[in-house]
Order: sequence, then C-alpha cells, then structure tokens
Amino acid sequence: MRKKILLLGLSICLFAISCSGKDAPKENVSENTEESEKTEEGNGGESEGEPGKQEDKEDSPKEQPKSDGEKQQNNTVQKEITKVPQVTFTDYSQNIEEDGVLMLAVTENCPVITVEESEDIAQRMNMVFEQQHVTNQDEIQRKAEEAKAFYKGLSKEEVSSWAGYGYGMSYKMMYASTKILSIESESYDWQGASQPGKWTSAYCFDVTSGDLLSLVDVFTDEEAVRKIVSEHIKDTITKDPYKDALLDDYESYVDDVMTENTFYLNEKGLVVICNPFMVTGDTVGTIEVEVPYKEIKDRMNPEYVLN
Repeated sequence: MRKKILLLGLSICLFAISCSGKDAPKENVSENTEESEKTEEGNGGESEGEPGKQEDKEDSPKEQPKSDGEKQQNNTVQKEITKVPQVTFTDYSQNIEEDGVLMLAVTENCPVITVEESEDIAQRMNMVFEQQHVTNQDEIQRKAEEAKAFYKGLSKEEVSSWAGYGYGMSYKMMYASTKILSIESESYDWQGASQPGKWTSAYCFDVTSGDLLSLVDVFTDEEAVRKIVSEHIKDTITKDPYKDALLDDYESYVDDVMTENTFYLNEKGLVVICNPFMVTGDTVGTIEVEVPYKEIKDRMNPEYVLN
C-alpha cells in the first residue's frame, strides 16, 4: 500500500514541478527574455541599435525604474499587488455510466484565480491548474475503462453490490495575501477497497510574479530548515493522537516528508504536509505540521517571511 500511495504522490509532484517552469504563458516568457536582454545592455553589453557601442549610464534600461510598481528579480518581472487575490472554483465533477450503471464517480473543482491588478499574473497561476485539469482527463478516461473491464467480469452476485470506482482532486485555499497564495489539493483513487488511496499536495505562489515557489526560492539554507522541520514532525507524530499509528520504520522517512509539493506558507509560518504511509498509517489521515517563522526566518528569503 505504501508503494502505491508514494507512486501516486510522486506522479503529482513531477507534474507540478514541470508546470512551475515550462507552462508559463508565452507572453510572460517573452517579457522576461526582453528584461534579461535589457539588463545585459545595462551592464555594458551591445546595444540593440549599434552593436559594440556601450550605452551611457543614464540611458541604460537597468537604471530606469519600473512603472506601476514593477521590479525585476531573478529574471522575473514582479508587480506590487495591493489587493488580495480572489479564488473561485469551477466544478468539473461528473458520473460516468454505461447502460445506466455507474462506472466512475469523478470529483474535481478547479481553482480560478483573479488578480485585479494584473491579468498576466493571474494567468500564470491559473495555467498550473488548467494543465492539471487536462492531465486529469486522461487519467479519468483510463480509470473509467478499468472500471468497465472489471464490472464485465463480475458475477451476478457481485454485480448487485457494485458501487463503481471513484477518482478526484479537490482543492481548497489555505492562505491568501498580497504576497503569498497557498492552495492545497487532495487527490483520491478508490477501487472498492475499504479506504481510498489519498495524497495531499500544496501549491505556494508568489503573488507579485505568479511564480510557483520551490524550496530553493523560499529558503537560503534548505538543509538547516529541513532539520528543524524534521524535529517538529517527530515531536508531533510521537504524541496523541498519532503515536499509535506510527510505521515501524517511520524515522527513516521523516527527513523526506518535506518536498517541493508538500509545503506552503501562511501568516504564522511554514506548513509541511505528512501524507499517509510516509510516517504513519492511514487511520490518522493527513497530518499538517506548522513551523513558526521565528524558528526559520534567519534561513529564509526575507521576502517570504510574512510576519
């Protein structure tokens, strides 16, 4: 079971990591490229009009301030945001049937983010969930075919108790400010077992750019933060109500709990998600461990310390 759950989580993680880079809207990629070229010119490179001629310092694009509160950091244009993003959800839930019999019950509510002061930033964040929705359709089709094949092989007695398969991805907003937007998703896959397989992931965005943040973006000393996180996890899971659900080899996996897709930020600190079968069984569900900013802020990018 642990292997199956870990594979489910790994597939979600790999997709989200790919979304954070290559799925950026084309217009944003173009804009970033132009800004990079301008920066090189400002550092003494060739000018666009006259190759080999160095521009005067006062004419260098690097020295010209960005308009509308924009700034450039790490080749990504950032914009000062004064209004908290709004998040709504589009319901794509459906029941797939064959001859009036339920084959697959699908649950999906895709986030739609609105940033009043920048459509480009909103589009950059929405692209992550739009791409995930497209990927979900392929998985839904595969699950439906599996359910149909299994149903056809049932005996008459087994058909009477058939309830169909289940598959879904449910999102909820965890935190929103003018700097950070954190959204969580719970994926589940049920094929008639006593408990569905579940995996929770997190999406932590920089609202000023629309970028999906990675560990290296947030932390200046990831190794040190990871040690602090591991101590908090151990302190949490070795107490009630989790201590009786610990896996025999849980200590071997504590350091692996925090990944690119199992952390987010809120007003209090860093939150790390412990999924079932990482350090505990599924009887206690998903565990969220919060690490206060005061314990890790010296090892963080100051822009992401929210209090």
